[in-house]
Amino acid sequence: MDHYPYPPAETARLDPFDTAQAAVQYIVYGGDQSTYAFTERVEPGGYGLAEWIPLGYKVLQYAQKTAVYKRGSLAREWPQVEPGPRREQPERVPGVKRKTRPLASPWQIDACGYLTAVPSGERHRLGYDRDEAMEAGALASLTAGTAAVWFVFAVENWH
Repeated sequence: MDHYPYPPAETARLDPFDTAQAAVQYIVYGGDQSTYAFTERVEPGGYGLAEWIPLGYKVLQYAQKTAVYKRGSLAREWPQVEPGPRREQPERVPGVKRKTRPLASPWQIDACGYLTAVPSGERHRLGYDRDEAMEAGALASLTAGTAAVWFVFAVENWH
């Protein structure tokens, strides 16, 4: 699978199927390619990635690594720290003001959730059920040898 040359420092680039790093790992998918995995979170909505991911008619998917499976067995799991798109309005409390993330649009909600990826580049989106995603990762690794489960927490149009 081809990767966009991000992160810029080659020493910060991790194999997307790496299990040695205990730190939370991220990736950005854009079209048929992805960045390498990395540990410093990138803020969605900025054009800082335009230097490494060419603008074009595609959607960028920002994801956090959840797990890696090898030959059907869990090789490593990471805690989920990204909340994903906000799908409901919070309950309003009279007299209390709070800052909240904006409510996601229906297309953003549909484009986020768990996905499995294998080294060949094939990906499958699974929705928001973590248990289903973990089972799908284990099954995918039986045929591909290795599979990663990612949680897509944000998306943006990239054109």
